[in-house]
Amino acid sequence: MRPLTRQLDDVALAGCRRGDRAAQRALVECYQDRVYALCFALAGVGDADDLAQETFVRVFGAIGRFDGARDASLGAWVLTIARRLCVDRSRSARVRSETAAGDIERASSRPNPEEELDSARRQREIVKALEQLPDVERAAVALRAWDGLDYEEIAAIEEVPVGTIRSRLNRARTRLRELLTSAKEWRHALDE
Repeated sequence: MRPLTRQLDDVALAGCRRGDRAAQRALVECYQDRVYALCFALAGVGDADDLAQETFVRVFGAIGRFDGARDASLGAWVLTIARRLCVDRSRSARVRSETAAGDIERASSRPNPEEELDSARRQREIVKALEQLPDVERAAVALRAWDGLDYEEIAAIEEVPVGTIRSRLNRARTRLRELLTSAKEWRHALDE
């Protein structure tokens, strides 16, 4: 972790422990996009907002137990909480996001109809491909691709060895490549 980020985390952490609203707001602003992206990847757009909010409720409820010297970085700790919430939600009611592709279309910018259609198709293909991955692989992909975390940070969040993360990412990349290539070839065959 970069020294400046660690210092900012330490300042926010100290403020949050004192109940400082400005520090809590700063912590949320710092991590909200990463938390939402992970929740979106694991639970779909329908549950991502609720899970992201619940993540911060849990973070502030447990902030006194976070030990920066012993635990991973504050960001990794926050993402671990988000991941566990998503897994718990998934286990209790197997989340399916049939409407995720439609929600992504509505949320996307609208450059022009052709570009919008192509973009929506690609996004639907990616969402469908991601949904076909096992949860552990989907989480690893989200943490690596969207959050830019390194293997060690992902391993800390997932509580597995770094080699396991490398294997999960390799399997996920191979599977996504197969799924996305098949979708492209299938669409191309229909166009002819």
